[in-house]
Amino acid sequence: MFVINLNEDKTRIQVKTNAEQNSQIIAEGHVAADVPDHTVLILFDQIALLPDDHQQIDQLLSTVSSYVSAIYHSLICIRFPRTFDNQIPFDKLEYRNECPDFMSVNTDDLKYYPENNFQGRQDQYELVSDRNIILGYAEQLLQLMTREAFWSETWNLQEMCDRINSATNNAMILDKINHIPCAFGRLFLVESSNEQFGYMSDIAVDSAQQSKGLGRVLVNYLVGVVYNSEKRNSTLCLQCAKEGSGAISATKLYRRSGFEFFHIHGNRIAIFPKKKVASGQRSA
Repeated sequence: MFVINLNEDKTRIQVKTNAEQNSQIIAEGHVAADVPDHTVLILFDQIALLPDDHQQIDQLLSTVSSYVSAIYHSLICIRFPRTFDNQIPFDKLEYRNECPDFMSVNTDDLKYYPENNFQGRQDQYELVSDRNIILGYAEQLLQLMTREAFWSETWNLQEMCDRINSATNNAMILDKINHIPCAFGRLFLVESSNEQFGYMSDIAVDSAQQSKGLGRVLVNYLVGVVYNSEKRNSTLCLQCAKEGSGAISATKLYRRSGFEFFHIHGNRIAIFPKKKVASGQRSA
């Protein structure tokens, strides 16, 4: 049996054996909760288990997921140290990925395009990342999201503002001619001393503005936040929408940046998503 300890502000996690004497530390890492998005990221620095000890790994994953889910009722994404990549026999684990639309990428495979731009439309479009400016467009962004993103149908203005404030980074594309936002996306990160683990969500483009490369510019900016970071050992993940106005092109858009579906990656990336308890709260 394992026991979980979180520090007071719930940013550090420690997993220990349940022995009354000689209790041993099994795993330690960092936790970040994106409460408005119902997502929790866990980045383990160290795990004192062997990659082929699938029973112990199962127990670790189940214990951590159950404990954190009871607190946040959220999607739980657990990232093991990179030394576990290509090592864990996923087919022997009882802990299963319940997110078939889950995609991820390591910085080794991450693709960033420094010259990615608006294809000669700079006079019309501008990418905005300043949180305070983006908050000033919250009402219009709410209209955009509820119109284009099926998971945001029940949002109100407070929800939109909370998501902007909770994100580590936001990106908005502004139509300067019509003075309205036409694309939006968020990035949420948990960090260790030398690594980042990020979740991209709420990616949406106005259907009237699609096929202009705006989605590529938006995703490329968020990817660049991690790609250009000094912390080179990083992982990004997301859930790829299977419905909505941009669903057809979404897979192609994310694969352009190096993302691939979990079931295709196999055990290349030791990352473990678990569905949230609450329903109807998906991000894309």
